[in-house]
Amino acid sequence: MKKFKIVLAISLLLLISSFYLFTSGPREGLPHTNPVDKTISLNRRQNITENAKVSHERFSSLAFAEPDKRSIFSTQVADVVRTVKGVARDLGDREEVREYGTWIWTPVPQMTESYISGIIAGAKANKVNVIYVSIDSYLDIYVLSEGAEKKRQEKAFGDKLENFIKLANKKGIEIDAEAGWQNWAEDKHEYKALAILEYVKRFNENREHKFRGFQYDVEPYLLKRFGYFPAAVLTDFVELVDKSESFLGESGIRFSVVIPDFFDDIDGVAPIFRYGARKDSVITHLLDILERREGSSLILMSYRNIAEGADGSIEISQNEFQTAKRGFYNTKIIVAQETGDFPPPYITFYGTSKRYLNSEVTKINKTFDQHANFGGIAIHYVNSFLDLRD
Repeated sequence: MKKFKIVLAISLLLLISSFYLFTSGPREGLPHTNPVDKTISLNRRQNITENAKVSHERFSSLAFAEPDKRSIFSTQVADVVRTVKGVARDLGDREEVREYGTWIWTPVPQMTESYISGIIAGAKANKVNVIYVSIDSYLDIYVLSEGAEKKRQEKAFGDKLENFIKLANKKGIEIDAEAGWQNWAEDKHEYKALAILEYVKRFNENREHKFRGFQYDVEPYLLKRFGYFPAAVLTDFVELVDKSESFLGESGIRFSVVIPDFFDDIDGVAPIFRYGARKDSVITHLLDILERREGSSLILMSYRNIAEGADGSIEISQNEFQTAKRGFYNTKIIVAQETGDFPPPYITFYGTSKRYLNSEVTKINKTFDQHANFGGIAIHYVNSFLDLRD
């Protein structure tokens, strides 16, 4: 009898979940087909180490453990739990601190004390509360032969990072580690992601001042193979994110993933594909994974220097917010804006002013402020951001 009641309760929850998931309205959205978005990237930066791009044969067999992909039943149960939590969240009051983040690409070994102090002071003056620090340069140390020199370099690398975190935290700024390159989910390249995440976990275990989170900037759609086998490329990418989330385990490290604005199921650029028990869009697969970790976020590269109107930042972000809302996900979506000197001119605030940037960011904030999944704004990247005239 007790077993029957449990099965009945689960069945009722599944019915409730189905009601909310499938009667919450049509898949509203506006197909977005601007081809420039297929080339937009954070990792066009020129100072990333070659060791993040190339594969060293002696490490190529290293990889994460295979993820424990959920069954159809466990996926349905997860949907139920998420839906119930989502309904309760939507009915409650929300008082949240929005993220205002920015990236720093300067390799850690090249950062001087005066440079670090200047970046932190500039970020604080511009109300930044999170800095995403690239640690790809750790791979230059990782590939060294074992010995005293490798230990010396790793200690110096860690000491500089901890000092950065300590100084930033004093100013109310959190620090996330950031890393990635387009081929990291490919065969013989996964070891780089594993090496970086092992370092981040070890750093937080051994250091007093810790990373708040870890961020992937992988962007597999930039691979040539994506043009021929997009579903295979994206499946590998989602699996890398899945493995990485599992590897982070009980560390308490937040997890964020940078994505373009066409990973939804409306634009028709990224295919629908099966991962585990679900056949859906890449953004839905990512949301399913990130939902397992508190404080997770997707950082959406909505690069336009106008917020409103056709093809503005708000319009090209809507589909992702609708996907998150429809599925009652708690994972945050952070809208990223560009200030670097990259073509075409309409994707960047380069050459404009902080006053103009702030006016457009205010419009984005006002539009999405009441959206439960809105996590804030991220500005790419700190040097060009601070160089904007007032």
